[in-house]
Amino acid sequence: MLWGNDIFCTSTKGDLSEISIIHCYDLIEGSLKWQKEVSSPVKIERSQYVSQAAPSPVVDEYGVYVFFENGLFIAFTHEGQELWRRSLTEEYGPMKGNHGVGSSLCQLGESLGLLIDHAGPSYFLKVNKKTGENEWKFDRPERVSWSSPNLVKKDDQEILFISSNGVVECFNFKNGLKIWSKDGIEGNTVASPTYDSNLLVIGSSKPDHTRAFRSKNFNFEEFELAWIADDATSSFGSPLVAGDFLYLVNRAGVATCHDLANGKKRWDLRLPGSCWASPLHAPERIYFFTKEGETIVLKDDGSEEILAQNKLSIEGRVYGFAVADSKFVLRTGSELICLGGLD
Repeated sequence: MLWGNDIFCTSTKGDLSEISIIHCYDLIEGSLKWQKEVSSPVKIERSQYVSQAAPSPVVDEYGVYVFFENGLFIAFTHEGQELWRRSLTEEYGPMKGNHGVGSSLCQLGESLGLLIDHAGPSYFLKVNKKTGENEWKFDRPERVSWSSPNLVKKDDQEILFISSNGVVECFNFKNGLKIWSKDGIEGNTVASPTYDSNLLVIGSSKPDHTRAFRSKNFNFEEFELAWIADDATSSFGSPLVAGDFLYLVNRAGVATCHDLANGKKRWDLRLPGSCWASPLHAPERIYFFTKEGETIVLKDDGSEEILAQNKLSIEGRVYGFAVADSKFVLRTGSELICLGGLD
């Protein structure tokens, strides 16, 4: 997560991730400005799909807010001073699941949102940034997923969209009350919901389950099925809406482009590898970051013309990225890599 010239990221140390770490790096020089280490309240064995630091932190002008799979939920100043700390495993029980916890924090105004859907008592928290205390909590049925929620602010409304293992839900973020839900969706366990204007797109790894819902009367009170994406799935990366087009990437690393109006497929393109990071829209460009370190750049006009293809030598795999002006910061399992021109 970037703020000015600071990069904030998390990691763990030890075979059982006994230590949780928050780092602050300088964007221009790449030097470490500070790091804080905290003992984990539980031990979690590492694996290819369990990083223990998958949830991304969020930052605002006042602080940095981090959450770890071990249940640690901590706020720091930009200089690394701890503001408050909670252990959600001690409060609500252990995190259960074969592949860890992947849902990242979301934020709006003075509040944080955290979704915990796992093979145990699940819940969503709205937390005050200054105090770390719950503003509200709603309990959820056991529902294993790794999807991060999407917060939308429109006029005076604060809307929370959740896509999670069989259901898509809409909540009032101010008070935690459910507005509506749609079930019968399968395979929607990783990709985050994507909202653009009047359309909510839900990505799924199962054929015929990536679909869009359109609101009636341009409000959030009721959504109806608009279309089902034609011959496509969305596995790890979230759906990307860019202008009149929708871009998806499946588990095998095949990107597809669809008309946003009806979900019809325009083309598919086999990438050099699969993607764990979501695709990115920048002015006139679409970027696909494959986990092996090769990036494909397309025009954002719905064409499949490849403008650039670049191979990056990396250790491990690309998990995600952040964008700062003309720079990309890529995150692998053991490196931060900054790409871009010199200022």
